[in-house]
Amino acid sequence: MLLGLPYWLILVIPLLGSLLVPVVGMFSEKLRDWTPSILMGISMVLCWSLLPEIGHPTQTTHWMWIEVLGLEFEVLLDPLSVIMGILASTLCFLIYVYSTEYMAHEGDRNRFFILMLAFGGGMLTLVLSNNLLIAFIGWEIMGFCSYGLIGFWNDKRNPMETEQNDIDHTNPLLQFETEGQYNTHCGTKAFIVTRIGDAFMLGGILILFVFTGTFSFTEMAADAQHWWATMAGIGMLVPTFLLIFMGAIGKSGQAPLQVWLPEAMAGPTSVSALIHAATMVKAGIYITARFLVTMVSAAGGGHNGGDHISGLQAIGFEAALSFFIFVAIIGGITALMTATMGMVSNELKQILAFSTLSQLGYMMLSLGVGGILQAEGLHFTDAYLSSVMHVISHGAFKALLFLASGGVIHALHTKYITKMGGLKNHMRKTFIVMWIGVLALAGIPPFSGFWSKDSIIEYTYELAAHWTNPLGLVLFFFAILAAACTIFYSLRFMGITFYGPSKQSHDHHESHDTHEEEHSEEHEETQEEHTEEQHHSDPHDPGPAMMVPLYILAAFTIIAFLVFPFVQNIVLEESHTWAENFAHMIEVKITYPGIIPFAITLGALALGGIPGYMMYIKGADTPNTWVPEKGFRRKAHNFLKHRWYINELYYKILNGFLNATDRYRVNVDNKIIDGIDFKSADTGKGLATKLRWFDDNVIDGFAEGVSTYSVAASESSQSAQTGRVNDYVGVIMFGIGILIIVILLSMGVF
Repeated sequence: MLLGLPYWLILVIPLLGSLLVPVVGMFSEKLRDWTPSILMGISMVLCWSLLPEIGHPTQTTHWMWIEVLGLEFEVLLDPLSVIMGILASTLCFLIYVYSTEYMAHEGDRNRFFILMLAFGGGMLTLVLSNNLLIAFIGWEIMGFCSYGLIGFWNDKRNPMETEQNDIDHTNPLLQFETEGQYNTHCGTKAFIVTRIGDAFMLGGILILFVFTGTFSFTEMAADAQHWWATMAGIGMLVPTFLLIFMGAIGKSGQAPLQVWLPEAMAGPTSVSALIHAATMVKAGIYITARFLVTMVSAAGGGHNGGDHISGLQAIGFEAALSFFIFVAIIGGITALMTATMGMVSNELKQILAFSTLSQLGYMMLSLGVGGILQAEGLHFTDAYLSSVMHVISHGAFKALLFLASGGVIHALHTKYITKMGGLKNHMRKTFIVMWIGVLALAGIPPFSGFWSKDSIIEYTYELAAHWTNPLGLVLFFFAILAAACTIFYSLRFMGITFYGPSKQSHDHHESHDTHEEEHSEEHEETQEEHTEEQHHSDPHDPGPAMMVPLYILAAFTIIAFLVFPFVQNIVLEESHTWAENFAHMIEVKITYPGIIPFAITLGALALGGIPGYMMYIKGADTPNTWVPEKGFRRKAHNFLKHRWYINELYYKILNGFLNATDRYRVNVDNKIIDGIDFKSADTGKGLATKLRWFDDNVIDGFAEGVSTYSVAASESSQSAQTGRVNDYVGVIMFGIGILIIVILLSMGVF
C-alpha cells in the first residue's frame, strides 16, 4: 500500500475519525464539516493504491483479534474487495464534499457528520475484511448509521408536505401530525426491516462456522472438500446459504423486504445518495457476489467455470443450484416489480429509490444466472463480471441522480414532481447532468448503464437459450419488461420536472417547510440576509461544492466504456490488452448470438421510451389524461400506486398483531390476571376480618382476663399488709418453724 502503511488504516481512519468530528467542531465549524471529506479522501487514496497489490500483498494482512478463540482480523485483497473498496471510498468522498454545502445551514451537524463518516467506515470494513464475523460487524455499523441518518430530522415540528392524490398519506396506518414523526417512523422502519434479514444472516454465519470451523473466506475455500460435502450430504448447504442471503435481501431491499427503501428518502439527500450508491444496499450485492466467488473457487471452478464441472458435482455443487435459482428469481421479481412502482410515483427521490431497487434486482439476477450457468457446465464469469460492472456504473449514475435531485428539491422546497416543472431554463447545469444520469439509468448507449445492464440481459438470454428449465425464459422476460419500465419512468420524471409550465410561482413565502429547506435556529440571525435573498430569487443551480461532484460523476458516466476494459482485466484477473477487451465489448453486441438480446433490449427501450417521450416531454405543455377517473387503467394505476399492496399488507399484519395483543390484554390481563388479583385481595380481606375477630375476642380477651385476675389478687393481698412489726415477726417465726419440721422429717428424726 502507499508509503508502506498498514492496510487496516483504510478502515480505522473513517471509523475512529468519526469520533474526532465534534472535537474539531469545538475549534472550527467549517473545518469540522470538511473533516469527513479529508479523512475519507485519505482512505480513498489508500484504496486506489491497492490496485497493484491485488492477490500479491506487500506486507502482513492479518492481525490477531481474539487470541483465545483464534480469531484474526485479515484484509482481503482480491479483485472484488479492492474494486468495492475503491467504489465505496470514492463515492463517499464525493458525497461528503457535496454535504459541506448542502448541510451548511442545518443544525446538529456533529451528529450528521459522525454518522456519515462511520457509515463509510462500516462499508469499508465489510468489503475489505476476510473475516466473516468482522464483516458482519461492519454490516451492522451501517445498519445503525442508516437508522440515525434516515431519521436525522426527527425534531421537525411542521406539518408533513402532501399532494392531492398521495396514497401514503390517506393510509390510516401512516398518519403523522408532524414531519419529525414521519422521519422517525421511516428510520425505525428501515432499522426493523433490515434487522429481520440480519437475524437470519447471523444464524447462517454461525451454522457455517460450526461446519467450517472458521470465519475466513479463504480458509473456507481451502477446506471446501470437507465441509461442502458434509453440509450437502445432510441437507444443510442450501438452507445455510439461504439464511445468509436473507441478510442480503433485507439490506439490498429485495422482494419481499423492499418496503423500507422508499421511506429511506426521509433523510437528507446526501444520505439518500450514500445509501443507494456507495454503501448499505450495495452491501447485499457484495455479500452475494462474495459467496458466489467463494463457492465456485471452493469447488475448484475458479474463474474458468465449466472446465471443472465434474469436480463441482463430485462435492455437491449441484446441491447449490437451487440456491442460485432462488437468487435469480428474487432478483428478477424485484427488478420488474419495483420498476412498475416507479412508473406512478410522484415523489422525486422516491422514484429514484424504486429505480435503485430495480437495478439491484438486475444485479441479483445476474449473480443468480451466473451460478446457474456454472452448475449447468457453462462459464459463470461473464454474468459475474456484468453484475460487478453494473454495481460500478449504477454507483456513479445513481449518486449523480440523487445529488442532482437534492439541488432541485433544495431550490423549489418541495419533493413532489407534480409541484415542479419548467426548470430547464432556471437550473441549466443541473438539467444537463440529470439527463446524463437518466440516459445511463435507461441503458442508452454509450452511457455506462448500457454496457452493464445490457450485458446482464444478454447472459439472461443465454441462460434462457441453453437451460431446459422454462424459468430461464421467464427471467429473461422479466429483465426485458423492467428495461421498458425504467426508460418510461426516467422520461416521466424528467419531463414533469424540467419541461412544461412551472407548477409554482417560485415565491417561496407560501411554500411548506420541508426537510430540504428548514434552517437551524442557531443560524437564523446570521443567515437572515442569505435566506431572504434565496426565498425571493428564482430556482438556480447549487454552488461549486455541490456541482463539482456532479461534474465528476457525469464525466465518469459518459466515459465509463473506456474504463470497463480495465475493470474486466482486474475482476477476472486476465491479461488482455485494453483494445482486445474493448473490441470484445463491441463484438458481443453486433454479432450472433449477442445481437438477439441486444435487438430485443432496443425494442424494450422503444416500448417504454416512445410513450414516455410523447406523454411527458413532447406533451409536457398539455394535461395528461392517460389515466381516466375509472376503468382498467385507473385500477392498474392505483394498484401500482399502492406498491402492489405489499407495504399495506405488512402494516395490516402489524396492526393486526397490535390489536391481538390489545385483545389479549383485555381478555387475559383484565379478566384473568386482574380477576385473580381481585379474588386474592377479597380472600385476604375476609381472612383478615376473621383474624381480627380472633385477635379481639380470643387473644385480647384472654390477656384482659389474666390482667383482671392479677389485679383482683393484688387487691386481696393488700388486706394482709397490716404494717405492724409484731405481725410480720410472727409470720416469719411461723415460717421458720415449718421449715425446721420439714428438715427433721427429711432426716428421719420423726
